[in-house]
Amino acid sequence: MPELMSWGRAATGLLGAALLSVAARHEKVLAPLDRGIRVPAPYTELSRRAWQAVTVLGSRPVAYTAAATRCLRCPKGRTRRSALDRWLPLAVLAAGDVTRTAICRAVGRQRPPQAGRFASFHGASYPSRHTATALLATGLVTGSRTAACGVGCAVGLSRLALRVHWPTDVLGGWLFGYGWLAAARIARTATAPDLTARSPHPPGARHRPPADAVR
Repeated sequence: MPELMSWGRAATGLLGAALLSVAARHEKVLAPLDRGIRVPAPYTELSRRAWQAVTVLGSRPVAYTAAATRCLRCPKGRTRRSALDRWLPLAVLAAGDVTRTAICRAVGRQRPPQAGRFASFHGASYPSRHTATALLATGLVTGSRTAACGVGCAVGLSRLALRVHWPTDVLGGWLFGYGWLAAARIARTATAPDLTARSPHPPGARHRPPADAVR
């Protein structure tokens, strides 16, 4: 059942992001939704700095530093499998970043009007890189899906408040990060060695030699 739920999460996130990416190429399709959802802009210096502090959680330097620290804190393994497991969070984050960038360039969506922006940006608008990166990095570092979704939502709101993304950009970034994280867990489970299948004795059971064993 847990494996089936993971497949459902991966399909929901990745397919949802894919469908939104198709719609994002046609501004009139998503325009009513984008203009109907508004987050109050930071009209004071204190609120602007607060939102900018939140949005930094989705930046590449913070995300990759956190993932690399998580990898370095893992105990060093002597086998090739252990080495792959150790650096897996960083590899998953990088692969997700590359894939999201490819989608962003393929869609090529324009940013919100420049007059209302409160932060700098890079590249096209869909899907939100900060939102996807924050969700994915938090999930990989903490191992908590709840924490990942919460941080992803907070960073997504900051991108809306700073007026550098449309609401559907944030939704697409959140769905992509959510789906990619679930897909990574499926791949990790599928490639994990089945230790119980190699031994006729159940885990935790004490092995007793046969009575006629040579002593």
